[in-house]
Amino acid sequence: MNFLIFVIILSILIVAHEFGHYLAAKRNKVKVEKFAIGFGPVLFTKKGKQTDFVICLFPLGGYVKLAGDSRLELKGTDYEFLSKPAWAKIKIVFAGPLFNYVFAFMLFWSIAMLGMTYRHIDPVIGIITTDSPAQKAGIVKGDKIIAISGKSVKVWSEIEDKIFNSKTKVELKVERGGKVIAFTVPTTQSEIFDEFGAKKKVYTIGISPYMSTVVGKLIEGYPARKAGILEGDKIVAVNEKPVDQWEEMTDIIHNSKSPVVLEIERNNKKFSVTVPCEQKEIVDESGKKKNISLVGIYPFVKTEVIKYNFFEAFFKGAEELYRISSITIRGFGAMILGILPLRDAVTGPLGIYKITADTAKLGLLPLINLMAVLSVSLAIVNLIPLPLFDGGHILTFIVEKIRKKPLSEKTDEVLTRIGFAIIGLIVLFVFYNDIIRFGPTLWKKWF
Repeated sequence: MNFLIFVIILSILIVAHEFGHYLAAKRNKVKVEKFAIGFGPVLFTKKGKQTDFVICLFPLGGYVKLAGDSRLELKGTDYEFLSKPAWAKIKIVFAGPLFNYVFAFMLFWSIAMLGMTYRHIDPVIGIITTDSPAQKAGIVKGDKIIAISGKSVKVWSEIEDKIFNSKTKVELKVERGGKVIAFTVPTTQSEIFDEFGAKKKVYTIGISPYMSTVVGKLIEGYPARKAGILEGDKIVAVNEKPVDQWEEMTDIIHNSKSPVVLEIERNNKKFSVTVPCEQKEIVDESGKKKNISLVGIYPFVKTEVIKYNFFEAFFKGAEELYRISSITIRGFGAMILGILPLRDAVTGPLGIYKITADTAKLGLLPLINLMAVLSVSLAIVNLIPLPLFDGGHILTFIVEKIRKKPLSEKTDEVLTRIGFAIIGLIVLFVFYNDIIRFGPTLWKKWF
């Protein structure tokens, strides 16, 4: 079933991409000889008036075969691809990634109407940094923020977004012991590093949300799962030191030598578990690399589903499309600059299969969301200006338009060889990386 879902998702994304090329070719009066899903031996063929629609054995790609799309086949007729002006060729090539983008937007729009899932962290203060503006203003642990700068808030993300962008001060209303207290708190500028290691300037007041020590998720392959810890377990002490907040608990674990002793509360009973740690190198908020100890657990976070009407969902869909695009592009940037290791940034068929299988367990909407995210990734990857990618073809045709003539046959041949070499290296690396990262886990599941 997982493999079938994987094939269906890939096939839909390929159809969306190639359909863009197909429609643009038809619109620009270019003959489409073949519309293929997959590669390898042909399993099914449907002959049309001008186009053969084909399904092949290996569903890891697809293509649209245009008349006269190579110099060897070019006969000089007006319905051939290479006979068209540069601008027409650019439109035909660009239509593939564009349709992936449109398809992703339609999916995000639909998800917003059916119900978007949000992480719900209550606006309760759990940790206050010593000598921070919040502490000096009189805010204490346990205060519940109910409004910021005159706007009521229900989740922590609303507070964080507002503070990060407040250059001078924030007006807070907090609930404490049944009373509402107002505070004016000055902000201080901080430089932090985002998830890709890029510097980012934000404004802070020195507060963090309260998060319980209940385990929400176990990371596969890490010691916590092997030690018998379960989702829903509450960690009440680490190395005999009592803890009641996730951040203080992880601080102890991160700085501990292996192993750590965790006191667990499960079904109103307490017991201790000795858990070995794994070391991982990270970049801290100051940009310095350091090794920390990990046991492989995530906190429990409540989620809520919000449904939007037709028009609200349109804007929410566009907002989500922008957010995913931004993350993807920043990820590529971090990978090129060497901030994000290539082995962690690149995922191939095995990785996508595993992600699809894991997401399928969560239900239909998460699966649709994954399809939308993959569609955005496919669009952006295809626009990379490398030979044989859509972006490479577009760059070639832009040069052609500027020069007012096509590139020489020799130059075109050299670029094609370079393209094949680059794609070959990428494919080898991606498959090797997938086997190293996901092979052992998938092998256990399959065999």
